[in-house]
Amino acid sequence: MKTLQDRMNDMKPYFRGIEMYNEAIMVKVVFPNKWKAYPSEDGRVKVTPSDDGTMTYYYADSNECTYDDIFDLVEQTIKANQDIVLKLKLLKDKVEELKELFQATPYEDLVNLRFVLGETNEKPKRKYTRKKKAKEENAVQNEVNNDEVKE
Repeated sequence: MKTLQDRMNDMKPYFRGIEMYNEAIMVKVVFPNKWKAYPSEDGRVKVTPSDDGTMTYYYADSNECTYDDIFDLVEQTIKANQDIVLKLKLLKDKVEELKELFQATPYEDLVNLRFVLGETNEKPKRKYTRKKKAKEENAVQNEVNNDEVKE
């Protein structure tokens, strides 16, 4: 299990400090402008921006939460926002690919355009149907029969 120090180091570009204020524990972070921060689903960890909007505070009652609970939420927030950034970049790239495809492909072909997830660049394995297997079995049987006739 990671120590609190390890976790702080892992979120270095965003982490700004920890504080205890009365019964509240607080973690201070700075996120890029367009990132969103949300409270925990159970409501124990809350989120608020600083007065000037440059920092985000995650805070909770020290009797109900631990620093680990708050750090879990901050890490989830970082991962979720990074995923959104990556998805937006991918979307822009795919839109450019579609533009090129639409310019180069006739309408009749584009009508059948489908999106498939998980497809690889590998060639699909050859599938044999019953007809092919039956033909192969017949060919083998014919060879056997021909060999028997020759003897």
